[in-house]
Amino acid sequence: MEKGIKKLFYGIKMTWKRVILFAIIAGVFTALMAMLVPSGNSFHEIAVSLEAWILFAIIIITNCESPKEAALKTFVFFLISQPLVYLIQVPFSWQGFGLFRYYKYWFFLTLLTLPGAYIGWYIKKDNALSAVILSVMTVLLLYLGIGYFKDMLQHFPNHLVSMIFCFAQVPLFICGIFDSKKTKWLAAVISIAAVIIFIVISFISPKSSMDQITGFSLDQEKYPVDSSWTVSVENEKISTAEIVDMGDGEYFLRVRLLEPDPNVVILKDGDGKEYRLIISYNQNEGLIVQDETTGS
Repeated sequence: MEKGIKKLFYGIKMTWKRVILFAIIAGVFTALMAMLVPSGNSFHEIAVSLEAWILFAIIIITNCESPKEAALKTFVFFLISQPLVYLIQVPFSWQGFGLFRYYKYWFFLTLLTLPGAYIGWYIKKDNALSAVILSVMTVLLLYLGIGYFKDMLQHFPNHLVSMIFCFAQVPLFICGIFDSKKTKWLAAVISIAAVIIFIVISFISPKSSMDQITGFSLDQEKYPVDSSWTVSVENEKISTAEIVDMGDGEYFLRVRLLEPDPNVVILKDGDGKEYRLIISYNQNEGLIVQDETTGS
């Protein structure tokens, strides 16, 4: 088992051909998860969150021979995979190429991989500095895992797999990358201390309520809105919505988000036909809209 883990981090010849193939596979898989899996499900998270991409980056970094190689190959991996995620979705999305407005977040992260992977390569040195560098990733994973744990308690079993995936990567990295017991213990202590700090902060910090106005223009081909249309939501404690006439036949769905949790917006035309949209909010993507129209 341990040998298999070591091979994952040190036994792959990370050629340029493999990096590009890895990027294409990751991009295609992520796009499929984004399109086929509903928001809030663990397998959808790869499209909006970092935990899987941290694993991908660590695999590339540890299988490179120099910090420069790690930086360039990790950068190219993200430069190919992330735009591909959105490009594949374009023909199937009502937003079309407008989806690429979400890419700016990932492009910023892509740029950060150059210095990040260069520094990250030094985890291979298996010393105290290595433990500190790796702890940046393990602490982030623990932070994400605790967030998923909180969401899971409210919407079980949503995010259960994501929570386990985040927490499981911490011992995987510590045991799979380091050989020195001192390095392992230092990395573990930093990670445990971070968990304690996160838990303490979550108890002493007051819960902030969300109140954000957002929305989007309604596609007239898909939603032929006129003055007879009405709008309602299933849970007004989560969000509210209204149709705004912008003039010249353009209508805007204005949404007031009180909580980031998913809610159903029901558009109804003058004949009583319903159009159901599931809306939710993610700090990386912003407002997320899924068409769940069931018909008349």
